Amino acid sequence: MSLELIRWVANQLRLALLEDEEDGTVRGNVHALAPLGGTAPTDLFAGAQRLLGDVDAERLDNAIASARGGKQAAFAPRPGAHVLAIPTGAGRAAVLITSQESPVAESVQAKAAAADLAAGVSHEVANALSAIVGWAQVARERPDKAPPEEALALIEKSAQVARDATQDLLRMVRQTNYERTRTDLSVVIRDVVRLLRPEAQTKRVTVNAEVEDSCWVEGKRSQLFSIVWNLAHNAVQMVPAGGAVSIHTRPRGTLIELEVRDDGPGMSEAQKERAFEPYYTTRSEGTGLGLAIVRGTVESLGGRIRLDTSPGRGARFRIQLPEAGGERESEMVPKATRISRVMKPEEAERAHVLVVEDDEGVRGLISMTLGLSNVSSTCVGTAAEALASKGPFSAALIDLTLPDERGDILLGQLRKKGLVTRAAIMSGAPAPADADPDGHPERWLRKPFDPSDLLVAVRELIESGAGTQSAASS
Repeated sequence: MSLELIRWVANQLRLALLEDEEDGTVRGNVHALAPLGGTAPTDLFAGAQRLLGDVDAERLDNAIASARGGKQAAFAPRPGAHVLAIPTGAGRAAVLITSQESPVAESVQAKAAAADLAAGVSHEVANALSAIVGWAQVARERPDKAPPEEALALIEKSAQVARDATQDLLRMVRQTNYERTRTDLSVVIRDVVRLLRPEAQTKRVTVNAEVEDSCWVEGKRSQLFSIVWNLAHNAVQMVPAGGAVSIHTRPRGTLIELEVRDDGPGMSEAQKERAFEPYYTTRSEGTGLGLAIVRGTVESLGGRIRLDTSPGRGARFRIQLPEAGGERESEMVPKATRISRVMKPEEAERAHVLVVEDDEGVRGLISMTLGLSNVSSTCVGTAAEALASKGPFSAALIDLTLPDERGDILLGQLRKKGLVTRAAIMSGAPAPADADPDGHPERWLRKPFDPSDLLVAVRELIESGAGTQSAASS
């Protein structure tokens, strides 16, 4: 989960956010600094403790230490209060807080739901990243076991899962309806098994799948993937070396039945009763969100879930979902991304695009995408650098949230200097209510976006700009 997305979630939902900076200082958003008297704390732990008030200091310290070590941690210190510690870099962490005692709280229930939502998305993205990292390592260290084509295809699918999770978050925040779609559950299961292979082999755990073809379920691929991945991944983590995990799916009348079984330690009756509670976990490194996400997703699809388990006899999850019927290409098939021939060659060669994006990874992706279409670019990370750039530019792509200025305000300043006329603002957030009238963009490019979406936006900006110039000259 990128820092930009974390900051956006915190600011949009008015949650307190504190984060470690590279120089050892602590940064806080306005919702954290207001109750702290407007001054950033000198220590992440101390600042979080002041915001939470009466909190288990050892648990908070352990959560921050876990995040600084690269593992996300979450806990609910008391009803109405939630803490999510998120890794943000080497030895650095961010802490997202909601508390009914916080002076900035307007609704305890809304804030608790927002924290759960942010934690759930972070959990799903972390799952996808674990598969990406695993397959990247296999491809690098054992190319004989993972041909580049297979590894890249699986990495792409995992990245799509992470992207879908962030898009689902944006839809939920905007309170828009999900698009109804059908997905073949059998294809999802096969992909989950392949993605789990590196971790399972490392633990010497066997993962078997027995599936019948064309088990169509009414639901998004990301929803079905979340259910299967969370159950199978949890099972792989729970069983000892030499253990086994099995996944089955089959039609049952008008239902599709999914079963995930393991021969791990099982659960006591007390653990079973709490298994689906958010933030309840029996593992020190767990977040307690996986099974809660599974149950919520199953119920949202009109299904039901049952857990059979006892100490020493493993666990079996049985899920029944309404069958959708019909034949449709599975969404797990990667969609071809067109990153060439989107622009006319002569237009691309003449174009020079200004890119203002503070996230280095996103900035690099944009630069590479434009370069593959022979579009030259000047890429900077701050508003100050953009204003000092040598123009004019054919078009500009500007991030809404920059460290030293808001994107729409920067666009107005760039236009006044004659550096650019046409631009797209890049953000997952809606346009601010107090948007600069001089910084109204021609396009709003919603994050996360595909390379093809980016090039289409650039093409439209350049083509419309060329049309305007032709009309003016005539």
